[in-house]
Amino acid sequence: MKRLAILFVCAATLVMTSCGMLGAGANNTAAQALGQTCGSAVLGLYNSYKSTGTIDLTNSNNLTNALALATCYTQLRQNKDNNNYRNAFTSGLILSSAGLITNQNAGSFINTLLGAQQLGTVNASTPSSQAVSLTPTVVNVVKSVGK
Repeated sequence: MKRLAILFVCAATLVMTSCGMLGAGANNTAAQALGQTCGSAVLGLYNSYKSTGTIDLTNSNNLTNALALATCYTQLRQNKDNNNYRNAFTSGLILSSAGLITNQNAGSFINTLLGAQQLGTVNASTPSSQAVSLTPTVVNVVKSVGK
């Protein structure tokens, strides 16, 4: 009976440890995916800014990218003190931005993004007329890549 109890304790410990590892890995996977979303959104907004000199949030592509940026801001803000999350986010950001964001400017970009508190006021249900007021904030974030 004593051996059976020890066996169950060992098995339970193994299961809890495995689940904990999966949770951390899933968190990093989610962070990297979010970083990729952010990198793609910034790249789209940056290209629009470079071609027109501004970011027109009445344009559906730009509005979609700005809302993605707002989602990235919110999630990153919630996890800003988690170094593993932030590193995975940065990895995804660099991966999907086609060279726009590099190891050298990623930290500065992330700090600018985290400082763009107005992005936290919008989401997918925000009327586009209200989202347009974010143009200066979005332009500031996009310009922070420094290219």
